[in-house]
Amino acid sequence: MFLSGLGCWLPAAYAASEAVAAGLYDATAFAESGLRGVLVAGAEPPPDMAVRAARTALGRSPGGAAAIGTVLHGSTFYQGPEMWSPSAYIMRELGISGAGSTEIRNGCNSMLTGVELAAGLLSYQPEDRPDILLTTADNFNSPMFNRWDSGPMGVIAADAASSVVLSATAGFARVDAVVSRVYPEFEAMARGDEPLFPPTGSTGRRIDTVERAQQFNERVREVGGTSVADGIARACSETALAAVAEADIGVGDLRWVLVPNGDEATTRNCMMDPLGLDVSRSQWEFGRGIGHASSSDQFIALDHLLRTGRLDAGDHVLLFGGAPGWSAVAVILTVTEPPSWN
Repeated sequence: MFLSGLGCWLPAAYAASEAVAAGLYDATAFAESGLRGVLVAGAEPPPDMAVRAARTALGRSPGGAAAIGTVLHGSTFYQGPEMWSPSAYIMRELGISGAGSTEIRNGCNSMLTGVELAAGLLSYQPEDRPDILLTTADNFNSPMFNRWDSGPMGVIAADAASSVVLSATAGFARVDAVVSRVYPEFEAMARGDEPLFPPTGSTGRRIDTVERAQQFNERVREVGGTSVADGIARACSETALAAVAEADIGVGDLRWVLVPNGDEATTRNCMMDPLGLDVSRSQWEFGRGIGHASSSDQFIALDHLLRTGRLDAGDHVLLFGGAPGWSAVAVILTVTEPPSWN
């Protein structure tokens, strides 16, 4: 399986220092995180953001929209009206018909989960529509949610969209391994003391992921004989190492490690230090000006590396994501030939 097209849509960044001056972002958190800015999309609807990213990806893929047999759309936050299909909207806007589609709701792992699902679906695509399109987009502008205090581990929610075309025949990067694991002992970290029904959004209650994590930590200081932080770091590193082994390469062969955008300490503790790699092999420095764009982070970073000429044929890249569940997904890519559109 190959990545034959890649596209991103990024709004302008809002400076973190301005957010501190406006009283939106805690000054101590700003100093500790090293965050420079966060992408903010204003009133842009997420499905329209996804369409823009997909048009770029399809334009870079040899088969274009006519070759798409399945569309998979992933998301974390609200996409539009309840009981509605954003993936069908995206297909209509792109002029894709005669194909199947579905929505993936695996939080910030939705795109990487899409890669895993595509691996199973690709051989079942119609001969005249052999490719699979993945899209994702989120806009966190909502009175129910405070992006500047939106998650533990230095996470500040950012708005963005990304899209990938997957092909069974050729592309600029080959998918060599996908490993996904769920660590349900950490499930309540994203739930806290929230009731399962009625849903938070339907009652007008504010979505506070930091408070939920704090409630979980207060209730359960240790899980399986280890601290919660150490347990999450273990989940991340062992999933990544399993993918490296499946790809039959060594950790030292990884040119880049692309992870969710958070603070430097989390990048080190959860991934780079356990792998024995310097943080300079991550895209943390680039990501600190982006914020955590849900499931787009790794693909925004991959696009940036390609456009700036920092990937060569034969380079191995690890894409890793973590999401509530605790869900961990690791994908190993090998660059086959840097694309001409970089």
